[in-house]
Amino acid sequence: MIIRYAPGHMAVSIKVEKSGYGPMVIEGQVTDEARKRGIVEASVYERNTLASTLTGPTGDFRLTVKRPEETVWITVSKENYRDTTLALLPPVQISKRKKGRLYRFAPGEWEDGLDGTALGRFFTSSRQRIQRINLGGFFAYNPYQISLTPGLSSQGFFNSQVVNQLSLNIVGGHTAGVNGVEVGGVFNINQQQARYFQAAGLFNLVGNGVQGVQAAGVSNIVLGNTQGLQVAGVNNRAGNVSGAQLSGVFNVAREVRGVQVSSVINIASKIKGVQIAALINIADSSDYPIGLVNLIRNGTKNIALEVDESSATKIVFRSGGRRLYGLVGGGYRFGAGSMPYVLEAGIGIHIWRTPRLGLDAELVSGISPDFKTTPDHQASLRLLPGVYLDEHWGMFVGPSYGMRSKHTFQLGINAGIRYRW
Repeated sequence: MIIRYAPGHMAVSIKVEKSGYGPMVIEGQVTDEARKRGIVEASVYERNTLASTLTGPTGDFRLTVKRPEETVWITVSKENYRDTTLALLPPVQISKRKKGRLYRFAPGEWEDGLDGTALGRFFTSSRQRIQRINLGGFFAYNPYQISLTPGLSSQGFFNSQVVNQLSLNIVGGHTAGVNGVEVGGVFNINQQQARYFQAAGLFNLVGNGVQGVQAAGVSNIVLGNTQGLQVAGVNNRAGNVSGAQLSGVFNVAREVRGVQVSSVINIASKIKGVQIAALINIADSSDYPIGLVNLIRNGTKNIALEVDESSATKIVFRSGGRRLYGLVGGGYRFGAGSMPYVLEAGIGIHIWRTPRLGLDAELVSGISPDFKTTPDHQASLRLLPGVYLDEHWGMFVGPSYGMRSKHTFQLGINAGIRYRW
C-alpha cells in the first residue's frame, strides 16, 4: 500500500472523437473540484499506448490514442492531487494471447537529482521536468525506443517514465532507464538505472545506478552507485564503485572497491583496492595508491633533505597510504659540470614499520637535464632503513643500485633527514 499526501481533488470532463478505424482523439478539461478552476500542467496519459500530454492554462487538453479497439485508460496526475483514472470501454473482446504491459510504482526513487546537474537541466525541457514531478514513481516497461532528441521519441512525451530493453538515440535520448543496451550518438540520459551496456559519443547521465559496462567519449556521470566498468575520455563520476573506473583525465567517487585509473587525478573518499594516477591521488583512506603525489588523509607524508652517491643534494616529497607511496623531488649536483640539475620521481613500499623504525624500498627514475641537449637518465633501486627521533623528525641511510642511460651500473648510498606529518 502506497500512501501519498494529496489533499486536492480533480474533476475531469472529456469528449471523444473517433471516425472509422483511425485514432481516437480525446479532448477535455481538468479542474479543481473545490475551486472550480482549471488545473494547469497536469499530466494526462494513457497507460497502454503511453500517449501523454500536459494540460493548458485553463486545464484543457487534447490526447490522441492510436489503438482505440482496446480499453482506453485515461489517468490524470498532478502534484498534491489525487490521481484520477477513467476507463473508456470498447466492445468486449476475449483473447488469451494478449499480454498486459508491466508497470511499477516506486515512490521516492524518482527524486534522482537529475535537475540538480547542469547537463540534466540543459538537455531536458521544463515540460519534461513537470511530467516527472506529476507522475512521481510511476514507471512503465517497453521493449524498445528510438529517439532523435529527448523531445522526439517513439514514446513521445512519456519517454522519461519508460524503462526499455533496447534504446537507440540518434542524437540523444531521455528515458526512465534501460535493462539491456543503450547507444547514443551524442548522449544518453536515464532517470533511473542503466544495466548491462551503455555507450555515448559525448556523455552518459544516470540518475540512480549503473550495472555493467558504461562508456562515453567525454564523461560518465552516475548519481548513484556503479557496479562494473566505467570508461570515459575525460572523466567519470559516481557514488560507490565496485569494479573499475577508467578515464583520460580524472575520476571522482565516494567509495571504490577495485581499481581507479586516470592519467591525471583520482578523487575518492575510501579506496579498497588500487588507485592509479599519473600525477595525483586524493582519498580519505587508500592503502595502495600509485601516483607521484598521494594526498591520503590517514596516510603518511614527509619531506626530506638527502644526498646520494653522485653528490646530488635533493629535496624529496613522499606521500602515500599504509603500504604504497609516491615520491617526487629535485636537487643540484655540485661539481657536475654541464648537467648539475637532478629531477626524480618514483614509487615506494613500506616493507616494515613501527612508530620509530621502518624499512622502505623504492624504484626511482631520474634525469639530469641541462635544458639544451638530451638529458642523462638514471634508474635506481633503493633499500632505506630509517629511524624517527620523535613524532616528526627522523633520518635514513641505505644502499642504492642504479643504471645510467649509457648502460653503466653503480652501487651507492642514499641518506638524509626528513620531517613527517
